[in-house]
Amino acid sequence: MPREPLRTRFFAGVAVLVPLAVSAWVLLALVRFLGSTLAPVGTALRGYGFESDVIVVVLQAASLGILVVLILAIGTVTRRQIGRRIVDRVDDFLVRIPGLGSVYQTARRMSDLVLDPEDDGAQFREVKLVEFPGQDTYTLGFLTSESPPDGVVSSARAITGDPDAAYRTLFLPMAPNPVMGGHLTHVPAEQVHDVDLDVEEAVQYILTTGIVDSSADL
Repeated sequence: MPREPLRTRFFAGVAVLVPLAVSAWVLLALVRFLGSTLAPVGTALRGYGFESDVIVVVLQAASLGILVVLILAIGTVTRRQIGRRIVDRVDDFLVRIPGLGSVYQTARRMSDLVLDPEDDGAQFREVKLVEFPGQDTYTLGFLTSESPPDGVVSSARAITGDPDAAYRTLFLPMAPNPVMGGHLTHVPAEQVHDVDLDVEEAVQYILTTGIVDSSADL
């Protein structure tokens, strides 16, 4: 087996470490925030004669425990019907905000895909290959609808002069950060090609700009 170039191995390592580093940074920031809110507890313990080192350990352990319980509580609530209703209402409110709404909707949909590609709410059930952005250049896309709205179809048929043309609606995500946006496209059905990747594999491929799963057969 030939050795991979040093540059390829370097960026493969970056692709693995960066998400871990970001996640660790966010969790550490939350732990520190919870620790600052528990400062009065540390003051009280100091009044009872506890040493500073012991107080620090107690506060850090308490902060971590609260964070774990909070995450589990939020996850449990959102998996229940009432929790889903609350999340749906918050989503609906944020989506209606001009400018922010479109960004939030894309970010939420892509995060749902990353966390649970089999979730029906993600609405991206098939991966396709389309010629984009130029001739003989292909891009992965997610099929979002078997047919665009009637107004789009009729307009496209009028432009092409083909009264029987069929179209597919696809979302073409940006790499390496698909949550930042992409292209909503309406592509002639004959130009949409199947690809041997499931949604989870395609998301990983996009997030790593093809480095981690470079052996995928497109």
